[in-house]
Amino acid sequence: MLLKDLTGEQVLAAAEGETEIAGLCADSRAVSGNQLFAALKGARVDGTSFIGDACEAGAGAILVGSDVPYEALETVGGRCPVIVSDDPRRTLALMAARFYQRQPESIVAVTGTSGKTSVAVFVRQILAAAGHAAASLGTIGTVTSHGAQYGSLTTPDPISLHETLAQLADDGITHAALEASSHGLDQRRLDGVRIRAAAFTNLGRDHLDYHPDVEHYLAAKLRLFDTLLEPGGAVVLEPSAPYADRVAACAAEHGHPVFTVGEGGKDIALLDIRHDGFVQVLTLETAEGTREVRLPLAGRFQVSNALIAAGLAIAAGVPTSQALDALEHLEGAPGRLELVGQTSGGAMVFVDYAHKPDALDTALAALRPFASGRLLVVFGAGGDRDAGKRPLMGAAAARQADLVIVTDDNPRSEDPEAIRAAILEAAPEAVEIGDRKAAIEAAVDMLQPGDVLCIAGKGHEPGQIVGDRVLPFSDHEVARAALAQNETVDDDLFLSEMVDAMLAGRGGGSGSGALELLEDLDAPEAQEASDTATTPPVQDASDASEAAMESEEGADDLLDVAQDDGLFADEAGLAETQAPDSLSEPEPEPEPEPEPEPEPEPEPEPEPEPEPEPEPEPEPEPEPEPVLEEVEEPEVVPAADSAQVEATADHADEALADDLPAHEEAAPEVSVPEEVAPEVIEEASAEARDETHPAAEAEDEVTEDVAAVAPITAPEEAEVEPLEPRPLWWLREMIEATGGRCVGIPAAEIDGTEIGGISIDSRTLEPGDAFVAILGDRFDGHDFVAAALAAGAAVAIVAEDRLGDLAPDGRYLVVADPLEALRDLGRAARARSHARIVAVTGSVGKTSTKDMLALALAPSGQTHAAVSSFNNHWGVPLTLARMPVEARYGIFEIGMNHAGEITPLVQMVRPHVAIITTVQPVHLEFFGSLERIAQAKAEIFTGIEPGGLALLNDDNSQFDLLTFLAKTAGVRRIATFGREGQADAQALMVKAKTGCTSISARIFDRDITYKVGAPGTHLVTNSLAVLAAVAELGGDLALAGLELANFRAPKGRGAQVQLRLAEGRATLIDESYNANPASMRAALNLLGETPISRPGRRIAVLGDMLELGKAERAMHADLLAPLEASGVDLVYCVGTRIHALWDVLPKPMRGAYSEDAASLRPLLLEDVRPGDVIMIKGSLGTRMGPLVEALRREFPVEDDGAE
Repeated sequence: MLLKDLTGEQVLAAAEGETEIAGLCADSRAVSGNQLFAALKGARVDGTSFIGDACEAGAGAILVGSDVPYEALETVGGRCPVIVSDDPRRTLALMAARFYQRQPESIVAVTGTSGKTSVAVFVRQILAAAGHAAASLGTIGTVTSHGAQYGSLTTPDPISLHETLAQLADDGITHAALEASSHGLDQRRLDGVRIRAAAFTNLGRDHLDYHPDVEHYLAAKLRLFDTLLEPGGAVVLEPSAPYADRVAACAAEHGHPVFTVGEGGKDIALLDIRHDGFVQVLTLETAEGTREVRLPLAGRFQVSNALIAAGLAIAAGVPTSQALDALEHLEGAPGRLELVGQTSGGAMVFVDYAHKPDALDTALAALRPFASGRLLVVFGAGGDRDAGKRPLMGAAAARQADLVIVTDDNPRSEDPEAIRAAILEAAPEAVEIGDRKAAIEAAVDMLQPGDVLCIAGKGHEPGQIVGDRVLPFSDHEVARAALAQNETVDDDLFLSEMVDAMLAGRGGGSGSGALELLEDLDAPEAQEASDTATTPPVQDASDASEAAMESEEGADDLLDVAQDDGLFADEAGLAETQAPDSLSEPEPEPEPEPEPEPEPEPEPEPEPEPEPEPEPEPEPEPEPEPVLEEVEEPEVVPAADSAQVEATADHADEALADDLPAHEEAAPEVSVPEEVAPEVIEEASAEARDETHPAAEAEDEVTEDVAAVAPITAPEEAEVEPLEPRPLWWLREMIEATGGRCVGIPAAEIDGTEIGGISIDSRTLEPGDAFVAILGDRFDGHDFVAAALAAGAAVAIVAEDRLGDLAPDGRYLVVADPLEALRDLGRAARARSHARIVAVTGSVGKTSTKDMLALALAPSGQTHAAVSSFNNHWGVPLTLARMPVEARYGIFEIGMNHAGEITPLVQMVRPHVAIITTVQPVHLEFFGSLERIAQAKAEIFTGIEPGGLALLNDDNSQFDLLTFLAKTAGVRRIATFGREGQADAQALMVKAKTGCTSISARIFDRDITYKVGAPGTHLVTNSLAVLAAVAELGGDLALAGLELANFRAPKGRGAQVQLRLAEGRATLIDESYNANPASMRAALNLLGETPISRPGRRIAVLGDMLELGKAERAMHADLLAPLEASGVDLVYCVGTRIHALWDVLPKPMRGAYSEDAASLRPLLLEDVRPGDVIMIKGSLGTRMGPLVEALRREFPVEDDGAE
């Protein structure tokens, strides 16, 4: 090609213009005769330093920037023309376009911080499905149906790019999708490409080592739309994406039509997402109508990527219906949480691309559920890169993994030992093995059955950059070789096969191992080397690695070691070791100690047995120790919106504090007038329920995980004979249920002896009750048998081996184990009952949900519910044993603090509806991860009656995992509740008021407006589950909604009252029951949300948080941020530990400080003014309760009815 044709508008002398140019080159070492040499300034070297070398090699022309000094050109010596450009990089790109000329007919490009690789790969797949010969170019190279050529940069250099485009066109490729990185756009690598449509995924704070700030970062992205996109070319984006509005404005300014997809989109609108195993079922609306698409990719981010890809394909000429059809067949990618092998013992080895803190954290969280044993990780950090990320990566690994090995990962010019030391600062327990090969081999050698190993940092990359050399290195190859050396490797076992194996009960984990494939992760996805290669439909947990923020130019770090002439080091500047011509610019918390246990009442109820832990204090917050529950009041703590921190515990204990009730009230049996009570619903077969509930599919059908649920109207009832009045139990029934024998009761009296109730507390026993002498940790019920009989017990259920210690004239039912006898009674009560049963579990919110259910179902029939938080190994059977035969609804709370505890309880209860309120880090010390907590909570699915319904929180991060576990447990019907997404029971409007919350919701197919008579966003969410359960059970939804207005927060856990002052009113929020950092933030959030009348003040009266160990000072001081965020005006502090907060409080916020509550009392009472909102909270040991009582005594309390 003549130089004049190559330069376009460049002004050349006539003779120079006739120079024949044989090629383009930016590497002086590769220059050959008559090639144009682009002498560009790189990150570390200046290409103009090698002009003389290029001329000596026979360069036909030289391209330089206008800022090059004349002296640098003296070496040319007139041997060839010199072209001077104000923007030499752009000039080179346009020259490359003219030189190679040919490009695929239709090219689209995508930019954004994350998702570029996914979108480009998906576009190629969609185009191919539509019958086009297509290719994708980017992080993983150039991929076509003919194979792949590895490419080292997200956006290749302009010469390579245009050469590749020409080759593609010659090979018959008509359509192509390009990744456009900010580096590539800024360095003009895509200039000259004829781009028909362009897409934007999102923008985050990334690559600020290259871009001065986010605005410059965005400006680089916008070049795709304001400079490179052809006139009239479409811009595809999701309006809800960060900075999408700026891109849309840019498009409008330059006359580009905007094609919107996803949330808020108009061209492909996303109406709904629901889950069917690993498939996401999308409801989409286009100009052609509404349809469903089954997307075989996990994660909400993949929905966005897929819809953007579909938009680009449509802009490239693919019909809408074909583009959406193709979404159902999209495939994942290697190098992103890719399973490369496993040991014969079931330990699995994954290779992942994660090389930033968020990505590593997310990848390990995704793998945790696969590990029935330990989670191991091998990783390092790159040299000559952001040093600040190194301790953050170490912290993420230490937090997530059980065993951490720190090694080298592209140390470049830095000292590898110094890099590892920076990581180890945050992971002091980690093992340090600098040699990456040795580290991987050591990790594989450590694997035990059930373990999972993640080798993070490289993913698909085939090299290790050490100094200025790129050494061939593959994590895949090293891991497979290590596995082969130790055990047999199954290289063909990809993730989908592994999950199938788990579902079949084989492989390295349980069926619950499928897991965090369902996490909402985001990352660049590599594609299989060939379209003909198959990628498992479930993906290798692909894309999890770069979840939170894909490293946009991550692949630019590695040079293509297979091509010596392709060394464009976008960030490293490594190509110039010998002749440095460059085209590019650089680019656990401490375990808490138990508080002293309060003095028990003379005869507390038997307490739960939480292993050999110290006796816990009555702490309702989600503390690590088993928490004691208040027996007379339901448990509710208004929670922070996201955390849903409710003052609750999984295991009730009845050893209570001095100022709390120490005994249990009789179980309330709530009944309503007969005219509002619907029929008794008979326990039916699965087939009958399927007929009654249209959504319960026949057993031989393949069903979706999330199905439509029962209609609101009550199901058609079975004929049930009216029950004659009868006692709770006949003694004869108890003998038959327990297999015991009577002592001291004449045989003639056995058949006629009525049992009016079941008690395990002689102090609250009513005459005619049966007393069960349970053995507890500290007390033995046999010591109180005499008192129970004296109080009128009809019989005492006692142990055979204790009979000799008891009075000979007593009335006894003798059994081997009274606790097991209680369980037998519970099972017998469930077997004889026709009641419809609801079981509730969750990390928090169980008791409040149970109490709301009791209120909501009461108008529809006699309702039996657990007292307080009777949710453990004795509370659940006791509640069952107390359930009357005539009860129409039964409500049970099921708790745990160790795996395996829910299973036996739920198999006794056998619910028709099972609710999991939420999964949060409560009892984390027993599990190690949220995913393991979710697996333990999911045990509730094992007891659901055939055809029963699982109700899951759609807003919870563990929703996808719980859905999977429900299906593997055989649950055929799943419904959702939530406030954020599109749930079956969905909040449409929420308005907080004084002492209550008004809600408009859609419960399946019916709209309802109702009120919850206590504040707290978690109560809103759980009330949706309550109403969904009412609807499922055939209760009266309208009456249920009305009843929820009567719900009240209990004493010490968010109860609000109005204090009558001489000149007005003040609001008191009683959060005095207990405190930890999470619940303290939740209470402050509630204080901030509580309406206030100025000049009233928001006043926080805070006591010590106990059981925090060495971090207690920091955790107390950290309360300043939520105090300020909640708009608190004044803070009172009580205790020695809280002084750390007092020290950092701004002086205007300081009320008063005292080491004890008693001393603070007069100061607080004197300071209360009309309009104030006062919240009191602290651990029980700080005794904040008396401050509450002092305020209530000083200022008369008004009716606390909710407005």
